[in-house]
Amino acid sequence: MHDTVDTNMIIQFGLKTLGIFAVIFAIAVLTPWIAKHVDNWIAKYRSTHENSKNPEDRRLYSVRSIYELPPKKTDSESTEMNKNKKKTVVSARKKI
Repeated sequence: MHDTVDTNMIIQFGLKTLGIFAVIFAIAVLTPWIAKHVDNWIAKYRSTHENSKNPEDRRLYSVRSIYELPPKKTDSESTEMNKNKKKTVVSARKKI
């Protein structure tokens, strides 16, 4: 009734576990390296294609934090928005 575990099975389990840890380690090491190269590529792409597309707001295509305040509106934008607002009419009844 003594069940024995084969040493070959233990070695296979250990190697599989080390393999999984090696893959996780490689991903953890390679991710910042890949991100650095992607950032460099994006910077080069933006510098060469900056003049072809000139968006009104440069922040339109950038990543923003949820805590970042929205951009301030210029005077021309605020007057244009005021022109487009619908005026609401409030009526009140007189008590008789």
